[in-house]
Amino acid sequence: MFPRSAGILIPLFSLRTEDDLGRGEIMQMASMIDFALAMGHRVIQLLPIEETAPGEASPYSALSVFAIDPLYISAGELPGVGRLALRRARKSSNGSSNAHPDDPSSSARFVRHAAYAGIKRELLDRAFEAFSSRARRAERQAFDDFVHRNSYWVEDYALFRALKDHFEFRDWEQWPRDLAQREPGAISTARRELGANVRKYLYFQFVAHSQWEAMREYAGRRGAFIGGDLAFSPARDSAEVWAHQEMFDLSRTVGTPPDQFNPKGQRWGLPMPNWEAMRAEGFELWRSRVRHVRGLYDLLRVDHVVGMYRTFSFGSEPDDPGTFFPPAEEEQRAQGEAVIRAIIEEAPDALIIAEDLGTVPPWVRQSLAALGVPGYKVMMWEREWDKPGEPFISPQDYPELSLATTGTHDTDTLAVWWRECPLEERTKLVHALNLDGRVNPEAPLKDAALCAVIEALYAGRSFLAILPIQDLFGWESRINRPGTISDSNWTYRLPLSIERMSESEAIRGRQRRLLEIAKRTGRLAP
Repeated sequence: MFPRSAGILIPLFSLRTEDDLGRGEIMQMASMIDFALAMGHRVIQLLPIEETAPGEASPYSALSVFAIDPLYISAGELPGVGRLALRRARKSSNGSSNAHPDDPSSSARFVRHAAYAGIKRELLDRAFEAFSSRARRAERQAFDDFVHRNSYWVEDYALFRALKDHFEFRDWEQWPRDLAQREPGAISTARRELGANVRKYLYFQFVAHSQWEAMREYAGRRGAFIGGDLAFSPARDSAEVWAHQEMFDLSRTVGTPPDQFNPKGQRWGLPMPNWEAMRAEGFELWRSRVRHVRGLYDLLRVDHVVGMYRTFSFGSEPDDPGTFFPPAEEEQRAQGEAVIRAIIEEAPDALIIAEDLGTVPPWVRQSLAALGVPGYKVMMWEREWDKPGEPFISPQDYPELSLATTGTHDTDTLAVWWRECPLEERTKLVHALNLDGRVNPEAPLKDAALCAVIEALYAGRSFLAILPIQDLFGWESRINRPGTISDSNWTYRLPLSIERMSESEAIRGRQRRLLEIAKRTGRLAP
């Protein structure tokens, strides 16, 4: 059984150190792990780290569900980059912050994707040139071993990326027909003619996975756990859809049915899984994904788990009302349980967590509980909706097999929710948390009051409590606002570098209080 623990939700792109180039990188995980452990939080839960297309900031729409984004590579660790090139890159990134260490929320900073990508790719290209011309035998052997072990995905990915470059990033469906349909002769010719670029993308994945392995080992030595996110689907324009076209129904797009917030539903643009074809192959594409990520993570969050039971999709016509597949509940339950069992079988040593939020039929959560898979308990949404006044549910009444939290990457931060919701709602929450007389619902949620709310949640029965880092410190900037397009979506960065936060007496004081909370609530051994 996974130990009763507390953790931090933070995207990898949000990490920040004094010497970074404008976005989080793999080797910065060491500083984040140390920072989290200093406050009694031994789980670092990340969003997907896979590569996305230029202009696509959402990590849930990836060019590949296997490939780590090369932009996460810590270039300063690579031979051939050079100090002068790094110094110039840091100057160009202009990633410094003017936030005050006692009030870092006063100066939110954001990732500038386009500028960062240009700076980083120049450094990575220098590293590849150095590897190609003067890598030692041992490093070349390690590279060859990596490609061999990961041939089931990395060779298709590297060729796909080389072709994307060759065709100026046009969708694979717009490539010449023989390449789009993967005719063997055309594929062989492309591998030969684009060989250097293919090898470059193989090298980037070799480096990224090597650095990730080092961070996984570091976390293990420090007694920390890394959580990852298994996105529901790759993007339509992705290596996996191109390589496994028979596993997707490209005439339909995944989304959500109409509701009070979206009367026309939501079209996500993700390809509809061909569940019948996947089932016929024993869900091998899912199994291969899980076999891959079990080497990256200790905890695995399965995104949009209800979609594995019943996937809602739209046809190409604008007025298509959409439909569920499978259509009947009995078939839905059988399909979802088959997929979840396949995931569990392929990652027996990892903790599987189901993202079961949104409009989810009660029987789905019953099914997950029967399979031993914990779901989410978002404090603000856990209410007795069928009772007068719709009171909040006490964390003491959450099931032990659950993950308790104040929010996700898609929600308002706790500080914003507290400020903007009606006083009546805050009063109900204070009562449910048994904080009457200790937390004034009419006052801002600051310092002692925030700690009291966090401790009440941590004292609940859920064996896991993982909070967005903003909610642990009372910060307001959020990660994503669903249904909107904005430069502030998927670009959140820590308002201060981890070094400066570690030097701030205000933040260190809060770390000490959170450490004591974790100990008192049994989430860290005293």
